Amino acid sequence: MNKFVPVIALTMVFGLIGYLTLSSTSYLSVSDLKEIKDIRRVVVIGNVTKGSVKFEDHLEFRINDGVWEVKVIYPSYVRLDNASGYGTVVVEGTYYPENKTIFAVRIESKCPSKQVVEAYKGV
Repeated sequence: MNKFVPVIALTMVFGLIGYLTLSSTSYLSVSDLKEIKDIRRVVVIGNVTKGSVKFEDHLEFRINDGVWEVKVIYPSYVRLDNASGYGTVVVEGTYYPENKTIFAVRIESKCPSKQVVEAYKGV
């Protein structure tokens, strides 16, 4: 029994380190991608560009921050309730700067605040 205590303790320590690493990821804005010159993993927060959502064998859409825009390709389908143009998504994946494209492995929809929805309706 005593020989399993270090194994369990090490497993818990490495699990905690992994969790903290993943949960402390900071989001980049879409405009931050302008500065990236090499292929790398990114987590980006942006707004779904109105009218850009397409699905054939993969999901494809664009995200923007009002200044810069990039294409997102996701190998499966995920429902983007906020595809009307004011919704926010978090996209995690590999960014290819030469064609301004993120090949996503995870997409998370964020619900817009009431103020954002009201402002959008007023446009």
